Amino acid sequence: MVWRSLKRAARRRRERAGMLERAYRSVFLCPDGEIVLADLAAECGIYQAPPVNLEPRAGGYLDGRKALYARILSMIRIPPEEHAALQEAARLEMLPEFETDEEY
Repeated sequence: MVWRSLKRAARRRRERAGMLERAYRSVFLCPDGEIVLADLAAECGIYQAPPVNLEPRAGGYLDGRKALYARILSMIRIPPEEHAALQEAARLEMLPEFETDEEY
């Protein structure tokens, strides 16, 4: 199998930029993609302050995780009201789970 690459798919830089943005949007702006974005936001702590006693190495690692998530957000360009909804979904992902016998 040959993995697709942007440089193989598009010759001009402008064409590649549009193609890349469309690819990100098709992956993340769908029901499954929204779930993944909320999980990634919760996992990388993008909407949380870092712990006060964070060591420099751990801080760098955390910054890297947040930067990658910020890259995804910059590529999909969602409006502020959708970003607020994503923030809320990420917050819900961080809440402790309560076991129930009911199906949702």
